[in-house]
Amino acid sequence: MDSTELLAQCRAGDRVAVEQLVRDYQPQLFRLALSILDDGSQNGSADAQEVTQDALLAALRSLDSYRGKAKLSTWLYSITLNLCRNRLRSRQRRKRIHSIIERLITPIDAAPSQPEDVLIQKQKDLNLFEIVQSLNEKHRLPVILRYYHNCPVAESAQILDIPQGTVHSRLNTARKKIRNQIESAKKESSL
Repeated sequence: MDSTELLAQCRAGDRVAVEQLVRDYQPQLFRLALSILDDGSQNGSADAQEVTQDALLAALRSLDSYRGKAKLSTWLYSITLNLCRNRLRSRQRRKRIHSIIERLITPIDAAPSQPEDVLIQKQKDLNLFEIVQSLNEKHRLPVILRYYHNCPVAESAQILDIPQGTVHSRLNTARKKIRNQIESAKKESSL
């Protein structure tokens, strides 16, 4: 069943269709929420679960406002992102990206086979996550959407409600900041 048909059935009050919508999109929305809200504490996962539920409820309540100008997943990501932003403002914490993203960035088939290599790769990934975490929100969110969730720039622009050129610019700036921090860390470790 395609998203148009699924939405029509959800709007008609079909419980099976609503359950299907939740099953189809809950994992993606949870992953997005967790990648933004995870601060390394137990609250990160609980907050992500709560935001995911709130996003799905908000979407179901406002199905009539969805006009199909963006993909359904883009619309749902936008709702989830806005709820995450609200949650972050209320918590006023800066730590967001940790262990769950570590598992998402390393492809299973590219995983090193030697235990030492696995440990080295995990440490590199952790260092990268800490660098991404240190970015301000306007640079961190495009990085999360583009590289952790494989959202195309156009979709990231829709989710963030900014022009595509701004997404490109913020990604470019973020990459430079990340590169500079990695080079600084290498210089410090060689001293």
